[in-house]
Amino acid sequence: MELAWAVEDAGYWVIGPERSVEAAITTLGRFKVDLAVLDIGLGGETVFPVTHRLGATGIPFIFLTGFTSAALPSEYLGRPLLQKPCELPVVIALIRSTLGLAP
Repeated sequence: MELAWAVEDAGYWVIGPERSVEAAITTLGRFKVDLAVLDIGLGGETVFPVTHRLGATGIPFIFLTGFTSAALPSEYLGRPLLQKPCELPVVIALIRSTLGLAP
């Protein structure tokens, strides 16, 4: 929740966090999303079904996870990834950069 509050304080509207892949996919069907911040592990599953949905719709995403990039399938190498724990200003800066906004 601390991350959600920091993102809201930076001027963004936050949907979530979602606790399962199914809930995240349902949310993507209900709301217009400009960017997703994803943990690789989501409710005992991997988040990759969500990333496939995001990729199919052109929505950018950032991994914020306790995993290293070694846990990513090759198709996601090069995607923005921050490893937990991470300073909140770093997350906000990466969100802005991924959205193509000035720092």
